[in-house]
Amino acid sequence: MTELVTERILVPGNNDIRQLFIIFFDDIRQKDNLDVLVQQICKHFENAAVVAVCHYPAQANKPDSWEGKLLQHLGLTEAELSQMVAQSGEQYLAYINEKRQEFGLPAQATALVGVGYAASVVLELTKAEQVPAGRVITFGGRYIQLPESLSIEQTIHLLHADEDEKVSIHFARDTHLHIDQIQGDATVDIANKTKNSLDPVLSKRMIERLLTCVPLRFWQEAEGGEYELRQTGPEPDDTIH
Repeated sequence: MTELVTERILVPGNNDIRQLFIIFFDDIRQKDNLDVLVQQICKHFENAAVVAVCHYPAQANKPDSWEGKLLQHLGLTEAELSQMVAQSGEQYLAYINEKRQEFGLPAQATALVGVGYAASVVLELTKAEQVPAGRVITFGGRYIQLPESLSIEQTIHLLHADEDEKVSIHFARDTHLHIDQIQGDATVDIANKTKNSLDPVLSKRMIERLLTCVPLRFWQEAEGGEYELRQTGPEPDDTIH
């Protein structure tokens, strides 16, 4: 049994909320790096509400289950991660809808951020016909199964440490290539010689992407629906040293 525990909610002092960031994570030991991520968001998006929520295994009857391993901070097998994603998607989506309703914001004003194994749950939500957010950012996530198609109404930012100990870096590269092939909208950034995908250098890169990356749907609209898919990387500067 697991539950989503709201770890913190931050709102702008003037209460003029125009964007919503929801951060899902599953390892409370990430607190220091999570603080850096939240601070970066608040600094650069002054009208954003930020919600950080921990996917917490409240009870694990079987120590060798994915819930038990999550509680013990152990690595999940591919089958266990698949079970986590399958059993958690509706719970995540309900939480997202609740917070969007609470703040009165549409999907296009919402950004979902997933960290670690929680990032894989978030990434799977991008397959929905009605997208839950305009921007989806994952730190160390992967699809359980690559999507056949993706709505152009969302932009996905993949951030990954090249030595990530939970999810291999090849998933980030393969996912980005696949999304380009199906004409989705995604970027990828890889931190060299780094084991933690929530490293502050990648948090900084996330902010740069959000501030500078124009969603592909805007190019499509500007060109009247006839457009050539732009290259989003990996370019030389997409690898962070």
